[in-house]
Order: sequence, then structure tokens, then C-alpha cells
Amino acid sequence: MSFLEVRGLTKVYGVNESRVVALDHVSFSVEKGEFVAIIGASGSGKSTLLSLLGGVDTPDAGSVLLDGEDVHALKGAKRAEFRRRRIGFIFQEYNLIPVLNVEENIEIPVRLDGIRLKPEQMTRLLIMLHLEERRYHLPEELSGGQKQRVAIGRAYAHKPALILADEPTGNLDHANSVEIMELLRSTAKKLEQTLIVVTHDPDIAAAADRIIRIADGRIVSDTRRREERPEETDMTAEDTKSGSLEE
Repeated sequence: MSFLEVRGLTKVYGVNESRVVALDHVSFSVEKGEFVAIIGASGSGKSTLLSLLGGVDTPDAGSVLLDGEDVHALKGAKRAEFRRRRIGFIFQEYNLIPVLNVEENIEIPVRLDGIRLKPEQMTRLLIMLHLEERRYHLPEELSGGQKQRVAIGRAYAHKPALILADEPTGNLDHANSVEIMELLRSTAKKLEQTLIVVTHDPDIAAAADRIIRIADGRIVSDTRRREERPEETDMTAEDTKSGSLEE
């Protein structure tokens, strides 16, 4: 069994005339340590997929198995604990708490489990994030790139097995985007973590080990780097057009 198994994942919003199939029987697997980029047009189902992979939302059908554990079979507090300890989330919006400094924002996930990072652990993390001189600064005193590095630190605090990032460079300029993605990629590789990034940026997608393209809630191509052609799918010409990287 692969590290991450997605089987027949389906999500529908609304009923009757307002019914929208956000995901339509999506299936794929991811090996431990892979860096996967998920691309597609706005409204194609990318963010819905990410929220289902992380157990934030519940599918109407299908399952997500992380290291053999069925994420959606867990209920209430058990799912929240599993999500907090095994999955790290990074979003386009930094979601930092304004009254907490850099160290305190990073420690939020572990503090929820009654744990404190040892001083040497925090220092190593801050050095890795290039934030060692900003440890006591509040979010309002940080640049956009620094805020996103804090958000990355928060996601890595528990050393989760899976990192899910939804447009993590969407609010950053090109230079900061390159820096943030290199930090994400190198850190995940160093810690042997699986990294899945939703993006519309072709440069980010090109750096991934694998690119999954979604259109109208379905996977239309799944390509690994250095492959001459994508894996076989039920792709159509119309799907390819609607699955463009352009938002």
C-alpha cells in the first residue's frame, strides 16, 4: 500500500439546480517523500481535494488512507488530533494570531497537545526558516515572506508525515515565491515528508516530482517528471482545455 491512498473521492455541493459536483470519483496514490503539484483552473476542485485529503471536510463518497489509517473513519476529537499530529497545513492566507510572536505562533499545534518545543528545537527551526532574529516579533512587524515562513514553521512543528499547501505563494512576489517553495521542498526532503501543493503557478508545478491536473472535479492527467507522456486517463480535449493553468 502506498503512503497516501485516495479512492473514489466524491464531493457534491447543493441540490437540484444548484447541485455542483466538486470532485467526481477521484482516485490516486502517493508514495512517501513525493512532492506532488495539483493544478487546474479556478473552480476545478483543487482546494476541495486538499481539504478532503486533510480531513478538514468530509466526502460524500470515497476514502482517504494515510499510512493505512482511514482519515474520515475518525470522528470528532480523534480526527482533530490525527490531523494536528500527522498533517501540516499551509495556506495562501498566513492565519497567524496577531497577539502572538513568531515563536508562539509556531508552537500553537504542539501547545494544543500540552507540549513545548525544547529551546534547541525552536532555535534549529528558526534557523532553518531564517527567522532566528525575528523570534519575538509580532506578525505586524514581519514582511509577507516572513509571515509565510512562520506559517511553514507552524506546519512543521509536529514533524507531520504529510504537508498540504494551498497556493502558499499566492500573496508573495516572485523572489519570495521562489524562496518559499525552495524552503518547502528542501525541508520536506530533509524530513522525508510528503508534500502536496495546490498551485496555478507553472514554475512551482515544474519543480514537483509529479503533476496532477484536475478539470471539472476529475483527474485528467497525472505526469511524473522525466516521463515522456502522462499516465493513461480518461482525458478528453475539453477536459484539457478547462484544466489550463490559467486562473
